[in-house]
Amino acid sequence: MLGTGKRSNAAHGRPGLWRMCFPTRFAVLLCVFTCVLAPSALILIHIKENPKLSPIDEAAHYDYVVRIANGEFPRLGQRLLPPTLQALSCIGTALYDQTVPPCGSHAPASSYTSGGYSYEAQQPPTYYALTVPIRWMAIHVAGFADLTGTRLAGVIWLDVGLLLLWMACRIALIDPVRCGAAALLIATAPLVIYSGSYVTNDAASILAGSLVLFAAALAWKNPGRSSTVLLLCTGLFVASIKLTNALPVAAISILFAILLMKDRADDQGGLKSIPKIVRSWLPNGGALLIGGLISVVAWAAIERKLSIINPKQLPTLNVLRQGQLGLTTILRESVSMWTPLTGSYDAFRSNASAIVPESSESQNIQLVTATVLAYLVVAGSLSGMFVRIRKWYHWLGFTSFATLYLGGLVLGISIWASYNADPGISGRYGLAMVPLIIVSLVAAARGRFVVLGLWAWVFCHLA
Repeated sequence: MLGTGKRSNAAHGRPGLWRMCFPTRFAVLLCVFTCVLAPSALILIHIKENPKLSPIDEAAHYDYVVRIANGEFPRLGQRLLPPTLQALSCIGTALYDQTVPPCGSHAPASSYTSGGYSYEAQQPPTYYALTVPIRWMAIHVAGFADLTGTRLAGVIWLDVGLLLLWMACRIALIDPVRCGAAALLIATAPLVIYSGSYVTNDAASILAGSLVLFAAALAWKNPGRSSTVLLLCTGLFVASIKLTNALPVAAISILFAILLMKDRADDQGGLKSIPKIVRSWLPNGGALLIGGLISVVAWAAIERKLSIINPKQLPTLNVLRQGQLGLTTILRESVSMWTPLTGSYDAFRSNASAIVPESSESQNIQLVTATVLAYLVVAGSLSGMFVRIRKWYHWLGFTSFATLYLGGLVLGISIWASYNADPGISGRYGLAMVPLIIVSLVAAARGRFVVLGLWAWVFCHLA
């Protein structure tokens, strides 16, 4: 997976992890700017510009965090807590046609939209549990309001995710300039800024995908029992944040299999038998996949056990049960998975710039940049089609592109079967795949002017 595509054996005099990730002072400064300062500023600006609740389920996600902070565990079928209902009435939602009881009325949950159900109880608890201490610090130490303090966890999730991305790129021998470009391509993407600015487990998706990349790079470079344990735990952890985070787990697991078969073909003059290939794959790609599957299956069983309402009868989803549902609908909706950086409903102000005011002109510019970014995702994924000798990053692009669409199909069918509702697949469900695709893009880019072009485009987007 590194350099030539083959595992590197331990060598005398090899630099440590810190020296490898930060070889010069310039690399340290570049990492701090691209992975911490710029992303944090963009999220903070966006939070300040958008005080109202996001219509993409923020109230339900916020309610989940509040329950965990109170020592409770949410169950599907429960109603929203009073603090959440007050937030809906007093802060409001970024929708023009929504009516709610007036602030201070203390109206029951049943008087709110769709009966006021806490429907995000279907989500695994890891994101919410880890957000609670960050929220506590922001509220009780820094003095932020409750909702704003909870949202600020998105800054931590994104910054840590981008730092892991940087380290994964450096372990894979990608130069610091390309690492910085990768971090900023992600940090300036509309959907990344949007998801990091409100309370949602999507805020942790970049970290999930980057952690899978980081663990895979370490395991491929230094195979062994400890690497197998690392990959198993990584699969368990990222899928426990959100079940769709199993997508990068699956993609990297497939990549391990492809690279192992490629190594066997190069070294042996032909592919080994399937049992031997599987035995080579189990300690790396297999361990990662097993960890992810354990999380998905375990949470599906736990959530069904805890539910106090049949998911197919949840009133909140009645709006998605209108019209004809079928496999062709899911086939069509899954195409949006190929826009994981831009494809999602966005009622917030989408311009994160502190310089350009919100206007029809800036919205037109944002449409152009979002379209270019969507094309870059496709280019990075399919760059291996246009070369004769394919490296690990070409195969990473192929597996990521295929996993996005196939993952959308599996997710759509699962939602349809479980909730009897239109799954409404959108690009945000593929957000955890973004680190994989962007790494394949910057690694495959050839020529100084191409890399400079990526940087120029990022700075234009920042402005």
